[in-house]
Amino acid sequence: MTENNYGMGDGGASILDKVLSSQAEENMANFDPASILRLLFSDLNDREKDVIIHRYGLEEKEAKTLEEIGKLFNVTRERIRQIENSSIKKMRCHSDLEQQIKPVEGLVFDILEQYGGVMKEDSLFDKVLSYSTAKSINKAATKFIVSQLLNNKLEHITKHSTLHDSWKLPASEIEFIEEVVDNLVELLGEADEPLTRSNLLSAVKAKPFAQKHEGKIHDDLLENVLDLTTKIDSNPFDEWGLVDWRSITPKRMNDKIYLVMKKEAKPMHFTEIAKKINEAGFDKKQAYPATIHNELILDDKYVLVGRGIYALKEWGYQPGVVIDVITEVLEEASEPLTKEEIIKRVLEKRIVKKSTIQLALMNKDKFAKVGRNKYQLAQ
Repeated sequence: MTENNYGMGDGGASILDKVLSSQAEENMANFDPASILRLLFSDLNDREKDVIIHRYGLEEKEAKTLEEIGKLFNVTRERIRQIENSSIKKMRCHSDLEQQIKPVEGLVFDILEQYGGVMKEDSLFDKVLSYSTAKSINKAATKFIVSQLLNNKLEHITKHSTLHDSWKLPASEIEFIEEVVDNLVELLGEADEPLTRSNLLSAVKAKPFAQKHEGKIHDDLLENVLDLTTKIDSNPFDEWGLVDWRSITPKRMNDKIYLVMKKEAKPMHFTEIAKKINEAGFDKKQAYPATIHNELILDDKYVLVGRGIYALKEWGYQPGVVIDVITEVLEEASEPLTKEEIIKRVLEKRIVKKSTIQLALMNKDKFAKVGRNKYQLAQ
């Protein structure tokens, strides 16, 4: 927020902070962008008003192209463009413009100030609309006011190499936001794995960069930058990473399977994996059990550990029948093991009934009993 040298009052807030808070409350109380536009339309004739309404999707109409509006009025798209431009010019010259748009302007500026001076376009409008009851009609009205009537007081950022289309306060430094992005990207690169939001924010606040800009680096700013940058994104499990990581933006069904199993951290039936993928909502593509089963069969990083149940090989589970797993357990031990020890170690690698393991140990061609209750590989 704005720095100042005013003294602190009994309540711990500066005089200026109290004034700003009062102004913000007033802006919220008077926030009604749709009504503001209806007043500003008073300088337009019916055709001009209709063109603006259709062009920008105002008053719950669907936004239309110049060509579509031209067909409605039986004129060329270029004529519609001329009407649009002249109508907006009339609205900008409205005698009461400054007073009418002041609540919207104040609220937009307050929000931008709180979140670091720059916000992704849609996120800014959504935040503004959180103070409105009639959201659908006011969203289009807010977008129109910001983009057409406040555009001389705000900077519109488009086609930026690392940021989504956004709106910026003139006094805010885009270089600072870019520096925050660079530090977040560097931190994720060092971690080389997705991080939860809280872990990521804590880690970046511990960097020398954050110490250097103490007071400017706070959770609202960092969460806004995560939303603002095109370099970082989150997966459905609220884990954050670089946008080209498959753990963040899975491109194939196999990527989704792996991500879901890593998240669940336990062996799963292929039908349950399909269900979890669909619940996660990675994209609009439906996951079908048969497709999932085929992927699991064809990729050796997945291991069949029970009837239709698969685990990740990296968890220590091994493929093969129970006899093969017992053989591997005894080879790893390099000494005879009790039946209980063998069962315990096999169950760490496979999901199987204890009785199945006991039955397999009776195979004298593979295993030899040593003493009363120990087994070793047959010679």
